[in-house]
Amino acid sequence: MITSDELHLKQIEINNEITERAQELNKFHEPIFDGVVNEELFLNGKPKILWILKEPWEKLENGQSGGGWDLVKNLLNEGWHSNKGSYAIMAYVSYSILNGFKKYSDIPYISEDANVGNSMKYISYINVKKFPGSTTSNMDEISEYYLEFKDILVKQIDLINPDIVIGGNTLQFFFDDLKLKADNFNKETSSAWWLKNNNRLYIHSYHPNQRTIKKEKYVDDIVSVVQNNY
Repeated sequence: MITSDELHLKQIEINNEITERAQELNKFHEPIFDGVVNEELFLNGKPKILWILKEPWEKLENGQSGGGWDLVKNLLNEGWHSNKGSYAIMAYVSYSILNGFKKYSDIPYISEDANVGNSMKYISYINVKKFPGSTTSNMDEISEYYLEFKDILVKQIDLINPDIVIGGNTLQFFFDDLKLKADNFNKETSSAWWLKNNNRLYIHSYHPNQRTIKKEKYVDDIVSVVQNNY
């Protein structure tokens, strides 16, 4: 079994690969790194959860370059302290899975219970696009970045070796490389399709900050899939 120190060093190696790939592509921005938030907590937790989203958001002025920081180490390793936004929804889902599959209505607000926000320290999280994005993603652009970085993305998943993968409208990019088929996903819930493959549970869902369904349903659907199938 890999140790937390070994996992940390291997994540640094992957970050170096991401940097080299970014330089080869001559991108305007520096990459934003991701992966396991806290290696020791992640390895000691159960189940091991990986979220895959589209791109990191960074507030930049017009024409300003960005990136060059680590999303999981510089941000999520401190926990999460707001009741709003994508990371809040991810925290509610992750907290529930790690704490007896609580319903959304039974989960305290992050501002009321630090343990909810601190659940983010126990997860892993990668973006398809490794550069700053805006509040609205361009799916054609995300697809292009997947093609540029798919070998590194698959390497990240192999290193993280999660029990559960939750894709926020991203798993479709990985189907071929992870040998998954859309037709094999169970669609018993409208917002969280699932598939078990090689003892790993894949959940194909909306982005956590979507507005198609209420956040209560988003959280409860994903949690129920894990509770019933993990």
